[in-house]
Amino acid sequence: MRKTNIFLAIIVLLQFFPVIASAQTDYTPQAESLRELGLFLGTSSGFGLDRVGTRAEAAVMTVRLLGKEAEARSGSFSHPFTDVPAWAEPHVGFLYYHRITTGISSTQFGSNRPATSAQFATFVLRALGYEDSAGDFTWDKSLDKMVSLGIITRAQATSFAESGLRGYFVAISHQSLFAELKGTNTSLLEKLYLYDKAVTLAQMKAASAIDTRISMYSNIFGVPKARPEGAALDSEQVFAKVSDAVFKLEVKIMVDTDFTSASGFFLTSDGIAVTSLHAVVLVSSAVVTTADGKTHPVEGILAINYAADLALIKVKGSGFPYLEAGDPGLLRTAQRIYCVGSPYGFDNSISDGLVSNVNRIIEGHSYIQISAPIAPGSSGGALLNEYGQVVGVTSAGSDQGSVNLAVKITDLADSFRFPQMRPMRYFEAHTHFGVLPVTDLIYNRDETAGEQPKQTMRNDTLMLGIIESPDDVHSYLLDVKNPAEMHVSLTTDQAHSAGLRFEVTDPSGKVVLTSRHYKNEMFSIATGLGAASGLYTVRIFVDDNGEDWTFVPYELFWMYVPTYEVSKITGIHFEFEPNDTREHANYIPDYYDVLAIMSSKNDVDYYSFTLAERSEYIAYIGTPHERSVLNAEVFDSSNRSVGRFTFDGYDEAFHATLQAGTYYIRVSAKDVDIQWENMPYIITGWYMP
Repeated sequence: MRKTNIFLAIIVLLQFFPVIASAQTDYTPQAESLRELGLFLGTSSGFGLDRVGTRAEAAVMTVRLLGKEAEARSGSFSHPFTDVPAWAEPHVGFLYYHRITTGISSTQFGSNRPATSAQFATFVLRALGYEDSAGDFTWDKSLDKMVSLGIITRAQATSFAESGLRGYFVAISHQSLFAELKGTNTSLLEKLYLYDKAVTLAQMKAASAIDTRISMYSNIFGVPKARPEGAALDSEQVFAKVSDAVFKLEVKIMVDTDFTSASGFFLTSDGIAVTSLHAVVLVSSAVVTTADGKTHPVEGILAINYAADLALIKVKGSGFPYLEAGDPGLLRTAQRIYCVGSPYGFDNSISDGLVSNVNRIIEGHSYIQISAPIAPGSSGGALLNEYGQVVGVTSAGSDQGSVNLAVKITDLADSFRFPQMRPMRYFEAHTHFGVLPVTDLIYNRDETAGEQPKQTMRNDTLMLGIIESPDDVHSYLLDVKNPAEMHVSLTTDQAHSAGLRFEVTDPSGKVVLTSRHYKNEMFSIATGLGAASGLYTVRIFVDDNGEDWTFVPYELFWMYVPTYEVSKITGIHFEFEPNDTREHANYIPDYYDVLAIMSSKNDVDYYSFTLAERSEYIAYIGTPHERSVLNAEVFDSSNRSVGRFTFDGYDEAFHATLQAGTYYIRVSAKDVDIQWENMPYIITGWYMP
C-alpha cells in the first residue's frame, strides 16, 4: 500500500511540475562549448540552465550568439522600452534596431517576464534571416520551423515547448551554429568564424577540444587539433592511420580528352575534401578513386584560395574516412614529415622527409618547404606530421626533388566560400573565360525595387535575389567609366530554372549581351565588349514559363575591365560549349587565343568580336595539319557575310577593314579524308583602329 502511494505521488508531481521531467537532459557540455567560443557567458553563479530565462536574458543570449555583443555595446542603438535593465540595454537596442525583437507593448519590453522557448527560437530564426512578417514561420510555431530546418529534433521541440529553461536556450543556440543562413550554404558558425571574425582561431581550437561536433565541423576550416598524447608514430603507423582518407583525383580538362590525375584527401565523412586549385582549373568533370578502389564523382567546388592554391570540393557519397587537421605552427625545422598522394597517378604512395623551412615566403605567401619529393600527380596530397595529422597540402616540387612546397592547412580559413556549391561545369565555364567571381562584394537585392533599375552595382560584384514568378523582372545598373570588356553570369541552384534569362543593354538601349539557362543547367554566362562608357542595364527575366517558378534564387555576377588595360595583352581562353549558334558564340577578346576542338564533320562553332570603331581586323585559325581542313566565314550582326578565311600555307586567315559593330565567325569542318575525332585548333584575332 505504501509503494502505491509513493507511485501516485510521483504521478501527481509530474503533472504539476513537467519541467522536472523534461529537464533530465543536461546541456552543460553545450554551454561550455558556447562559452569557449565566446558566445555564452552564463551568470556569476554558473550557467543556471535549470531555471527559466527572462526575456532580457534571451535578448542578451541572442546578441552573444550572433557574435555582436561588442558592436551592440559600442553602438548607439535606441529603443522605446522603459523596463530594460542597464546590463541588457545595448542588447535590446541592437535587436530592436535590426528588427529581431519587439516589445510586449509600445513602451514595455517585458524584460523580467519569463521567456518561452518559442520566443527564443523566434529571435534565433530572425537572426538566421527568416522573417515571420514575410510568412517564413509564425512565432508560436517557431519550434516546428526549427524542426523542419533540421536544427532541433521533434522530441526536443516537444520538450522545449513545456517551458523556457535557459538550458533549452543553450541547446537551441548550440544547434543553430550548424544551421545555414536563409538562402545560403553558409552556416552561422562559418559566418562567425570566417567572415565576421567574431570567433577567433584560439576559441575554435578550445571549443574543438571539448566538442566533437565542432571539432569535426571546424576541420573544413583547417582549425588545428591538439597533438595526440603519447609517442610519435613510425612511418607504418602513419600510413595505416591516414591512407584510407587520401584519394587519387582524376580530371578531364576538356570534353572528349583523356583524364589527368592529382591527389586529395577527405576532411569530413560526408565527402568534403581538399585538393590543389590548379588541379581543378578548367576541369569539365572529375572523379576520385579511394583506397578501396571505388570511384566517386566530384559534385562541385565549395571554396577556393587563389593565393594558397587550395580548393575545397564535395565528393558524392558518405561514410568516408577523413584526416584530422594538425597545427603547422608547431612544426620545427628538421622535423620528420610524411607525404601521401598519387605521384604520376600511382595512388596511395607515401614518402618521407624533413621540414626544410617552416616559413618559406614566395611571392608574399608562406609555404612549408620540405625535402620529401613531390611529383606530378602529388598536387593536393596530404602533408602529415609524426602523429598522422594533416598540416599541409602538397603543392609544388622542383626538378632536383629536394626543394618542395606545401601550403598550410590553416590557409583553408582564408578561402573564398561560394554562396552555393559550384558544379564542375560552372567552374570550367568561368575559368575558361579567365574570370571567376571571387569577391567580398556580395549584396542582397532591394526588394522594394521593381522592374525599373534602382540599384547600381559596383564592378566585380555578386548580387543575390529571387525571381518569384514568370512575370517577375529584376534590373540593375552598372556605371562603366570607359569602354570595357564585360563578363556577366547568372547562377541558380534550382533544377527548374530553364528559361531564366538576362540581357545587358548599353547606354543607348541596345542589347549587347544576352544568355539564358537551359534544362539541367545552373548558370548562363556571356562575355563581350561595352563599346561606350555610361550606365549599362542588366535585366533578369523568364522567357519560358513551362516550369514551376515558385521562388528561384539567383546570383548575378558582373565585372568589367577597361579595354585599354587588356588590349595588346596576350592570353588564353578555351572553347565553351554550347557554342553552335550565334546566340552562344564564344567571345574572342583582343589578342587572345581560344583553344578549341572540332569534334566531328558536323560540328559547328561560333565566335564573336566587337569593334568600338572602324578598324582593320586580322584573325587566324591554326591546326596541326599542313593543309586547309576548316571552313571559316565572318558575318555582321544582320547575318551578312563580310568575308571568308583563306588558307595561307600555314593557317586559315582573315584580313579586312570593318565598321564598328559586333561580328560572328562560323567555323566548320571541310569534307576531307582525315580523322575528325577531336581535331584541335586555335583561333585568335586582333584589331587596329
